[in-house]
Amino acid sequence: MATRKLGDVAVGEIVKLKENGIAINYIVVHQGKPSSIYDNSCDGTWLLRQNIVEKHVWSDDNYNILEDSAIHLWLSRNILGRYDTRIQAAIKQVKIPYIANGGNGGGQNGANGLSCKIFLLSGQEVGFSSSHPHFPEDGAKLNYFDLGTGTTANNKRIASLNDEPLEWWLRSPYAGDRYAVWCVYHNGNYSNMDSSNSTGIRPALILPATLYAIDDGTITTNASPNSPATITIPETIHGGADAKISWPASTDPDGNLDGYIVERSYNGGSSWAQIYQGRSTSTTTTIPFGTETVMFRVCAYDTYGEKSGWRTSANKTVVNNRAPAAPPSISVPLSPAGGDKLTITWTASTDVDGNLEGYELERQWDDAGAFTQIYKGAGLSYQDSIPKGEHTSVAYRVRAYDSFAAYSSYTTSPSRTIDNNTAPVIACDLSGDLGEKSEGFSIQYTIKDAEKQEVTVVERVGDLVKRTYKPTLDQQNTFEVTGEYFQRILNGQQTVQIVATDSAGKSSTLELTFTKKVHKAVITLSEPLAVEEQITVAVLAITGKIPADATQLVELTNNGNDAEPVWEDATADVKAGRNHPFTNKTQTNGWAFNFRVTVERGESGEDGNIVSIQGGFQ
Repeated sequence: MATRKLGDVAVGEIVKLKENGIAINYIVVHQGKPSSIYDNSCDGTWLLRQNIVEKHVWSDDNYNILEDSAIHLWLSRNILGRYDTRIQAAIKQVKIPYIANGGNGGGQNGANGLSCKIFLLSGQEVGFSSSHPHFPEDGAKLNYFDLGTGTTANNKRIASLNDEPLEWWLRSPYAGDRYAVWCVYHNGNYSNMDSSNSTGIRPALILPATLYAIDDGTITTNASPNSPATITIPETIHGGADAKISWPASTDPDGNLDGYIVERSYNGGSSWAQIYQGRSTSTTTTIPFGTETVMFRVCAYDTYGEKSGWRTSANKTVVNNRAPAAPPSISVPLSPAGGDKLTITWTASTDVDGNLEGYELERQWDDAGAFTQIYKGAGLSYQDSIPKGEHTSVAYRVRAYDSFAAYSSYTTSPSRTIDNNTAPVIACDLSGDLGEKSEGFSIQYTIKDAEKQEVTVVERVGDLVKRTYKPTLDQQNTFEVTGEYFQRILNGQQTVQIVATDSAGKSSTLELTFTKKVHKAVITLSEPLAVEEQITVAVLAITGKIPADATQLVELTNNGNDAEPVWEDATADVKAGRNHPFTNKTQTNGWAFNFRVTVERGESGEDGNIVSIQGGFQ
């Protein structure tokens, strides 16, 4: 909607005022104060009704005294009330020049003029010559009218009632007469008649030049919007960064609020530059790096362009600090486990201002929702707990901040799938080091699995696997480190491992240690070799490493199935590589051959071994 200040409307243009709700044409006949004989209250936009409103007597008693006339009272009571309430209030209370006490009276000008809101024009104001002896000096020509009674001048004064030209009253009394009053004749020339006659009325009035005329000519009063109640700016403003300015919505008495203007000053308010115009109640602007101070102000405006007063912020000192760089990388374990902890690490950021202070780490569950801060500090790692069964994935992001609370951008990890499967549990009463073992032993344990998956167990000492099997969950099992298996284990410190792996590949390990310390070995056949004939001689060869200071005893028997076999010392014969002749000639349970080799470590503690024992008998 196009609008103009009423004071900017050209003289001669038609504007509209509503009378009893109907738009009526008025002519702009003057702008400002016509001359110095007028009171300052007459400074404004002069309007004259384009046509006659109706016929009315000038004076009931036929005296041409304006201040006591019926027309003066009628204009105030009958015409003023026809306008909209706000226009009535806006019409200026003026003091117009007039002739006091009628045609035989004297002129009253300036502050002594007649006080009124609605009035009739004078003969001087419509351009009739003041040289006429009976025209009083009660005004000055208005700019719309032409001086004199030529055709052009007369045409501007012609007015109609119901489309018929008609005489219309002026306020000027006929000088030197008590009864007659000047009027404009139906052809635009001047005339006069007794004041008791009834003829046309053309109301005139003066409005403030600050009112508005919209594009169809309608005049409207318009009040300025109220200033925004507050203006909010950041507590800290950083050079090189954006600053948000906001304000609450304003109100407008006319209901035609149209928007806001925001201005910025870098010199304490000495000069201002507009940074925003629009209907939003906030805006963002970038503060150049190196700026020392900044302040802002906001005003509201309406559809007529009328502005409120300014609401101004404090003058803020700008912090010229640059944000740190983002951490170059962030590391998260590939397979976090529900119910376990995991450690997130990131690489150190840099800060060109040298005031890096720390990092903020945030976490997001299940690839959805907001990130939540879980750590703030100077460290480069954080151990997080993953609840079991509550989430399917987790992601992390980290950013750096400095001592001015300036933040870097985020460095974000890939989303990691959470493994909510729990490794099997190996329950065992034993733990740690089992001490020295010189003979076989056993370990009892129980396998548990929260998900009741099938579990595979491997039992081993070092690289020697005893067995691989699938146990029954929650039942006791035994790892037998005995017999031949124990013999295959070398002396020295050994590690027992029981490894339980579920069907999802999750495993746990029970580790125990012991020191095998075997000083003596006795080797014999598990079953004697029985024959029918008497055994009279035997030979035996031992292959291996037997230290020089080791004690060695080789015994042979030819009645090995007897309750108490006769063992004969054959050590010397075996060492010499000779046959050993048996001295025993008896048996109670048949003839049967066996050997018994006993080796015991000497004082040197040097290790030895027996690889094989071979021989024969007859």
